[in-house]
Amino acid sequence: MIELEMQILSDRREGLLVELGRLVVSNGFSLIRQRLAQDSRGAWLTLIVRGPAERQLVLEEALATHSRVLSFEASLAGEGTGAAIAQAAPMSAIPASHVAPAAAPPVAAAAAALPDVRQVENVLPQMAHDYPRIFPWLVTLENAVSDDAREPSLLLAGRRTGAWVYKRDYALGAKLPLGDAVKRIALPALRGLATVEQHGDQLHIRNSAICSPRGRSGCKFFSGYLEGLLGDAMTAGTVFVRNLHCRSHGAADCVLEISH
Repeated sequence: MIELEMQILSDRREGLLVELGRLVVSNGFSLIRQRLAQDSRGAWLTLIVRGPAERQLVLEEALATHSRVLSFEASLAGEGTGAAIAQAAPMSAIPASHVAPAAAPPVAAAAAALPDVRQVENVLPQMAHDYPRIFPWLVTLENAVSDDAREPSLLLAGRRTGAWVYKRDYALGAKLPLGDAVKRIALPALRGLATVEQHGDQLHIRNSAICSPRGRSGCKFFSGYLEGLLGDAMTAGTVFVRNLHCRSHGAADCVLEISH
């Protein structure tokens, strides 16, 4: 058995401990202690958990890729890295799109950028009101945040939007395996926003409104959208989306690969 200390940043605190606590328990760990605090970046949740060493990476992956988690750091309890990050260097936390081993060097994490949660929160009500005509609001978001925060902010806006669409349109359905979830949920939902074709486990988005040729890629929004949309829809409980190609970088289509 091992004890782990985990430092988690989320965009909001409501229900966070209950939701992530259930994930801890379902992976064979018990919750020893917890602390929840709020600052300008969002809600910081520190968890001390105990469980089987062979399940450590599984639990870390499940938490780091959860749709509500913006950043994630884990260490063996007693090493103090989680608390130190929260108090001294919160911007160095590892982003949820990357799961690092517990001993990951802090220099690698320091380059990670976090979303501008306040600006995302400002634009989400307008996006919900005008959905699916949301791309002007995404441009507004891009212009309101720093260059470093642009892609993480698009990712967060996508996750929040996708989770909202799932709860609005699909939450009453049964849990699905990945292939069925993509076919029955991801494709219909995405086609409300863009022209999309499926090729195996890849989705090709044609003429993306936020990925202009020789411009800045907006594919992080679509990645987050799919993660938020499918996170609660699948029997596996986790979903990974990779940006393989973008027309901003010269490709004919924006191509996303979905896996679990």
